[in-house]
Amino acid sequence: MGYRYILFDADDTLVDYRADAARSFHAALRAAGKDTPEAFEACFSFDYGNWDRIGLSDVHLPHIQKSFHALYREHVTAIFRHAEETVGLNGRAEEAERAFLAAFAERGTLIEGAVEAVTALKRRFGVYGATNGLSELQRPRLAHIPLDGVFVSEEIGAIKPTAAFFEWVEHALGAGPGELLMVGDSLASDIEGARRAGIDCIWFNRRGLPCPQGVREISFLTQLPDMV
Repeated sequence: MGYRYILFDADDTLVDYRADAARSFHAALRAAGKDTPEAFEACFSFDYGNWDRIGLSDVHLPHIQKSFHALYREHVTAIFRHAEETVGLNGRAEEAERAFLAAFAERGTLIEGAVEAVTALKRRFGVYGATNGLSELQRPRLAHIPLDGVFVSEEIGAIKPTAAFFEWVEHALGAGPGELLMVGDSLASDIEGARRAGIDCIWFNRRGLPCPQGVREISFLTQLPDMV
């Protein structure tokens, strides 16, 4: 029996997180009357550093898996608190945070080939997004991609790479063994999670990093339809 469903990660697979964050930080800083290079750098550098510092990149740790979504929300608040403390936001950190969330919850910046690959695959498979994150941010960012649906970790109550996430998706789709394929950029959440769940996977390695032994990879999304 072959694949019936293709699952795509969202950030840095279908949509570009860095581009969307940059757009949203500018919107936030404009709302605070402080859209300067110094304020932008304060937000952007803190975003990446704090994400790792509080463990949100350590998705294999049980306490992160349990508290991921609450930590995510706290992380967003911390970005603008940091900017207020370091470069000043005219006392409008909360207004900046709201503007950031509103801007981020817009259509995401497409990764090259995303729509083309999804459109081609839909002729033969059900095609779904499968993403960690907050529902009110992730769903709007994927709305302009012709997916058949989106599975968001906050709604499921479990994140990739947990078995609970993939089991929930399998049950929702009524998929049997060998009928799902996971495609994503993260070895930790997408590839390791799928493999542990007994689901085939393909690593989207657009940066040309060394590929682990036994992992199938693509460099461009448009390569995928010919592989499956």
